[in-house]
Amino acid sequence: MHKHDLIRHLSFVQQALSQSRKPIGFFIGAGCPLSVRVNERIEGGNRMTDPLIWDVTGLTIVIASQLDAQQKATWDKVVTVVTADGGDGANIELLLSRIRTFASVAGSGEVRGLTSAELSALDTAICAIISKEVTRELPNKDTPYHNLAVWSRSIRRERPVHIFTTNYDLLLEQALEESSAPYFDGFVGTRKAFFDLGAVEDEGLLPPRWTRLWKIHGSLNWRLERNQSVVRSDQKSAEQGYLIYPSHLKYDQSRKMPYLAMLDRLKAFLLAPSALLFVCGYSFADEHINDVICRSLESNPSAQMFGALFGKIDDPRYALARQCALETPNLSLFGFDGAIIGRNKGVWASDDPDAIPFPAGLIEKDGDNISFRLGDFAALGALLRNLAVGETSHDGV
Repeated sequence: MHKHDLIRHLSFVQQALSQSRKPIGFFIGAGCPLSVRVNERIEGGNRMTDPLIWDVTGLTIVIASQLDAQQKATWDKVVTVVTADGGDGANIELLLSRIRTFASVAGSGEVRGLTSAELSALDTAICAIISKEVTRELPNKDTPYHNLAVWSRSIRRERPVHIFTTNYDLLLEQALEESSAPYFDGFVGTRKAFFDLGAVEDEGLLPPRWTRLWKIHGSLNWRLERNQSVVRSDQKSAEQGYLIYPSHLKYDQSRKMPYLAMLDRLKAFLLAPSALLFVCGYSFADEHINDVICRSLESNPSAQMFGALFGKIDDPRYALARQCALETPNLSLFGFDGAIIGRNKGVWASDDPDAIPFPAGLIEKDGDNISFRLGDFAALGALLRNLAVGETSHDGV
């Protein structure tokens, strides 16, 4: 079996994250909030905690449990149809996309036994539950999100840090603001900040110390106002609709634009010379995003992407991730027990694992077995915290 030298690759990751001249970005997926634990308690003699926000599967379960009887009946029909079509009935994003697709073509009739009114009512109910369940705040200023925010402003950079996320929550915004890390997210204004496509396309003219934050699947505080304009606001009125998770068939141009612009930012970043993108908490389940990533990497061999997985490299959840990595030489996957690097799949190994410098939790050893836990957002955050301390000290800030 092929072996990957852990010391070599960890050193490369640390050096890459310490760069001030190359384009560096992070892709934060739905698994990252799971690393922030709350509600500590003892049950049956065991210490228990809950994730701050559930991942896609957990959120799907919560939504199903909170629908009223009529909505639940419609939900069950949708799940049955999606499952019969070979889709994942436990993925709320897929379900929501199908609900919107069916509603857009139902008209005054039915689609798969579902009316447009039923589907629209279910859509509204789902978005309301998502908004309630994802409206959370980080419990303190010592979270992986804060470590990422502090690292992003730790040294003077020639290129800005780009953060991409598929999450609807406002955890990144909270961490950046509490860490005094300036950022730009495509909106301009104060009372009802409006989406400015021109500013997004010209973001390279903004100061490089401003982090770029691109929310690919929308955000809790994005609103569609009177079906005409997209605004960012903490307030929601009856005239505004939620803008979370895109449905490409239903949305008109005003709805599409934020999502398309965010995906364009991801593509533009990966096409930049020597771009480095670090991915955490993303299972590669969104084939639309995967297509943008893989095509961009194929077009730009100088770019590198590191996908850090939470779990073993052969975990069934990461089948699409492995497929991408085995077809794309500059996409590396780091699992706990092994990796795919340069299209070569193998296990982690080291001649002298005790000599590896690392923060607590990043590497675990059990005899000859080495576990590299970069896919745990908490461990990645600890690495960023250590690097930020070194960079700030070296920079004299």
